[in-house]
Amino acid sequence: MKIIWSRKAEYNFNTIENYLKQFWSPLIAQKFIKDVLHIITLLDNNPSLGKYNPKLKCRSIVISRNVTLYYETTEDYIELLAFHNNRQKPINILI
Repeated sequence: MKIIWSRKAEYNFNTIENYLKQFWSPLIAQKFIKDVLHIITLLDNNPSLGKYNPKLKCRSIVISRNVTLYYETTEDYIELLAFHNNRQKPINILI
């Protein structure tokens, strides 16, 4: 199944990665990347793995304690909508 990254997902991913590199360590940033790739592989095999959120009309799956991935599925592809830092306010997650 094809994986599509939205602009917001790319931006969120890069922002989180840069934050981890700058304020934590490059090793923690690498673990984050590895965890994201692992989850994407799991989603590729089972797109309905995450929890459906009727309010946002998409699915979500926890990457780590602090980061959640929001995504949509169709018959042909999985679109990664956004990565959300769970320590932030949940306003405008997908906008």
